[in-house]
Amino acid sequence: MRPGVRARWSLVVAGVLVAGGVLVVAVAGSLLGGGPPLPVALAVAAGCVLLGVLAGEVPPLRRASLTVLAAGAVTGAVGLAAAIGLVVTLLVLGRLPVGAERGLGTPLLVGVAVAAVLARPLARRAAQAARAALHGTRSSPDELLAAVAEGSGSDTDDDLLRRLAESLRREHRLARVEIWSVPAGGDGDELVRALAVPAVADEPEPHPLDKSDLALLARAGVAGPGWLRLWLPRLLEGRGPDTQLRLAPAVHAGRVLALIVVERTGDADAITGADERALGEVARRLAIVLRNRALDEALTDTLADLRRANAELQASRARLVSTADAERRRIERDLHDGAQQHLVAIAVGLRLVRDTAEEAGNTADVELLDELDRGVRESISALRDLAHGIYPPLLRDAGLPDALRAAAARSPLTVQVHAADVGRHPEPVEAAVYFCCLEALQNAAKHAPGSEVEIGIGRRDGQLVVEVGDTGPGFPAGEVPTGAGLQNMADRLGAVGGSVRWVSTPGVGTTVTATVPVAGPVADRTAG
Repeated sequence: MRPGVRARWSLVVAGVLVAGGVLVVAVAGSLLGGGPPLPVALAVAAGCVLLGVLAGEVPPLRRASLTVLAAGAVTGAVGLAAAIGLVVTLLVLGRLPVGAERGLGTPLLVGVAVAAVLARPLARRAAQAARAALHGTRSSPDELLAAVAEGSGSDTDDDLLRRLAESLRREHRLARVEIWSVPAGGDGDELVRALAVPAVADEPEPHPLDKSDLALLARAGVAGPGWLRLWLPRLLEGRGPDTQLRLAPAVHAGRVLALIVVERTGDADAITGADERALGEVARRLAIVLRNRALDEALTDTLADLRRANAELQASRARLVSTADAERRRIERDLHDGAQQHLVAIAVGLRLVRDTAEEAGNTADVELLDELDRGVRESISALRDLAHGIYPPLLRDAGLPDALRAAAARSPLTVQVHAADVGRHPEPVEAAVYFCCLEALQNAAKHAPGSEVEIGIGRRDGQLVVEVGDTGPGFPAGEVPTGAGLQNMADRLGAVGGSVRWVSTPGVGTTVTATVPVAGPVADRTAG
């Protein structure tokens, strides 16, 4: 028979089965005084058969003919079951219902039909419950490993393996579970027995499994006593001759990360193929879990090393900057107390000589001495500016705002300084921010001559924030500024935990923003 003809006949048979179920229920119901009237039932039955015939002309229904036939069979069977239930009811009564009993026909019909529909799934659930009560519920390998891995993230591998052994013993009704693993600090070339559940007092520790043993286990899969007697007989030592034994290595990328050994007593249920497959799947998932934990541990160690290296680098930068600032302060003091004072003494001597020459009426000498005096005073001023550029005493004595205003006054550009609620901060922080601002001012004078500069300084969200903005030509978007001065800015701020960024728009200007985390202003310092 061709497939198309077979599909049409299947749909017709499905309609007939449904029609038969309707008619059987209708006839049985009429005997009890309930159910649909017979003419209506005949019309419905005829409609079902006609629908089955017409469905054969619809391609999607033809393709699903087997499903429709199965549904029709189930419907017919439910109707037949309902009819049998009604017949049994009649047999129990021993007569046809009379009077008020006839009103129970329809509810009884519906009840029997519902019971017929639910009978099979309820029976299946009852059987499953009985088996679970008798043998216990067994979790899948995924569920077992998920439950085992629910412990704290700080748990060690031993904690994980112990929970796994206890769960395996409980779920699979095992007499004993051993788990072998790589010893702490090992390189993966041997396995030692990490734990046994239940543990036996005064039990000697077995010899570790060496590299050659692991090579055998990597190819073994789930193995039993026969394999062990041939390849690893020492694992059978101390075990009863009738003990049911299985082992499953946890292998990842050809490396044995752990070994699960399970036992059942000789009089317990035999270890089946399903048990072996479940044990092998648990071992495979355990290998993945152990590998992931090893990767997590390696990543944690790497992050710790990076944090330590970063802290050491920042401390090193801080020491370099601190040493450089101390050297700046020393040079500034030496210039102030040495060369500058020597020039001041020369200026005073020249003034005395000039006054003597003036009294003697030596006009030519007076003019020469006046010129020498101006040169010495200009040298003193230049030397003072140099000393202040190396390390300004005003920064140490008065703080950032006053030191920046003094630097702005010396700049060839028009500079405004806006400072609000700044206070004093640790000397390394103030020095880093000051010299970064000084570098930004010098860059503005070099690349944006004639522009106006605004310096804003204040505290924001636990940070000391300084912005130096100019109205110069700027630089193209995406172009990263380079240069030793800019690197020095980043190094100085990085040494105190800060950072610097540049934002520039062509034709608008450039803004340099420096941020340094600070706990808060400290008490005002005065020069000692």
